[in-house]
Amino acid sequence: MGVIQPGDLVVVQFPMWTHLNFQAEFFDTIKGIEGVRMVALLHDIPTWMFTKGEEEYDRANDFWLNQLKKFDLLIVANEKGAHKLQDDGVHVPMIPMQFWDYFYQGPRQEKQFKKQLYYVGGRDIIDTTYRASAPLYIYDRHVEQKVLESGSVTWLGRQPSDEIISRLDGGFGVVVTENLIEKSNMNFVYYNQFNNPTKLSMYLAAGLPVIVSSKTYHASLVKEHGIGLVVDDLNEIDQIFSSMTVADYQKLVDNVKPWQEAISNGFFIQRALFAMLRALELGFSDDLIKEKGVE
Repeated sequence: MGVIQPGDLVVVQFPMWTHLNFQAEFFDTIKGIEGVRMVALLHDIPTWMFTKGEEEYDRANDFWLNQLKKFDLLIVANEKGAHKLQDDGVHVPMIPMQFWDYFYQGPRQEKQFKKQLYYVGGRDIIDTTYRASAPLYIYDRHVEQKVLESGSVTWLGRQPSDEIISRLDGGFGVVVTENLIEKSNMNFVYYNQFNNPTKLSMYLAAGLPVIVSSKTYHASLVKEHGIGLVVDDLNEIDQIFSSMTVADYQKLVDNVKPWQEAISNGFFIQRALFAMLRALELGFSDDLIKEKGVE
């Protein structure tokens, strides 16, 4: 970070994933400089990641929520996450990202209609309820043996994400599913309703149609723009594939292409930053997320 001068506009990543006291002092120091406005680019909300429901944290005294109240503007994941922040008492102007960008200019494979699924994870997979016959290929650092005993699951190990993108030549990328049980102290089944999964952007950067849960923010976008499927139970995939044609799949692939281009070239962060400047420098409010119930 360069030297901050009075009157500057500063954008910082949130959370910083460092010592909490340092983060608090860091933000306070920035805000203490005369005329400085501070914007948060929200990657995650730790409060939601480590809880399982609405009643498991003290909204009024929560460290992370109170930190967010210090900012002049928040660039948030999406509208659903923004409205939850408002419910939690954070009433700071917000602009949605909608998708994370995934910068990628490497090789890609032509997509063929294949009745198979891919899942790219970062946490150990300890169990599964997946019993369909369609192959499910998992890129992850560790998968328990009992997961592989389902017969349809193949473990491909952990590999660099750019290499995965360069190899994907068909099928669907699974973004969120309750059929894979991951070892974690974080409740991603709950949290994935509100965030922008990076694997979603990775699949789209690869040009691969996606599969999302109906609980997620992106379910309506996936359905509306025809860039994948909304499936809550992957065990239904055999039936879905049985009525899908090559033409059906090709249409999904074609629909993904403009999203692939946008995500691969940084469209969403550029759009959010321009919207931020319009709001803070020029006073435009049309990019800001309205409070719930306000038209």
